[in-house]
Amino acid sequence: MALHRDDVIAAALDLLDEVGLERLTTRALTERLGVAPGALYWHVRSKQELLTAMADTVVAPAFTTPGTESGKEAETEAEAGSWAQHTEAFAHRLRRALLGRRDGARLVSGHLVPGTATLKSVEDGLALMSAQGLTPAQAAVLGHAVTSYVIGFVLQEQQEHAPTGEAAGPDPAHYPLLLQWQTEHPGPDATFTAGLTLLTTGLAAQLA
Repeated sequence: MALHRDDVIAAALDLLDEVGLERLTTRALTERLGVAPGALYWHVRSKQELLTAMADTVVAPAFTTPGTESGKEAETEAEAGSWAQHTEAFAHRLRRALLGRRDGARLVSGHLVPGTATLKSVEDGLALMSAQGLTPAQAAVLGHAVTSYVIGFVLQEQQEHAPTGEAAGPDPAHYPLLLQWQTEHPGPDATFTAGLTLLTTGLAAQLA
C-alpha cells in the first residue's frame, strides 16, 4: 500500500502519544511505518515540517464550528450567539484538542504555523465579532489573549507533576493562603472556565 502524507502525520501523532515530544524522532517514525528515511522525507522534508503539520492537525478541530460547513449554516450559527459565547466555545474546543494529545500544548506552542484552513477560520471569526460591534483590533487582541491563555493553561495541565512527599507542597506555617487555595481548588475545568470568563467579561466591560 502506498504511503501518503496523511498516513505519516497520523503515525507521528500516535507515536507522540506513546513516547512524548522529547523522544519523538524521525528514526522512530520510519521504524513504526516500516519505511526507509527517504520514503518519509518524500512526504515531509524535515522534522520541523513534520512537527508543523502535526501541530496544524491537532488544532484543526478547534477552528471548525460544528454545523457550519455551508455558508447558510455558518450565517445561522453566527447569529445564534454573542461574540463572547463564540469566543468561549472556541477556547473550550482548543483546550480539548490540546489535551487530546500527549504534549499537545508544547507541540502547538513551539511549532504551529497556521495553514490556509486555519487562517480562513480566524478571518471568519474576526468578521463575526466585527459584525457584533467589536473593531478588528479589539477582536484580534481578544483572539490572541484567549489563545495564549488556553495554551498556557494546558501547558500547566500537561507538565510533569511534582514528586510526592514532604517537599511536594508548601509549608502551611509559611503559606496559609496558598494552602487554603489548594484545598478549596475547584478543579481544572472550573478554573479554566473562570479565567476565560474574566477575559470576555473584561472586554465587555471595556466596551460598555
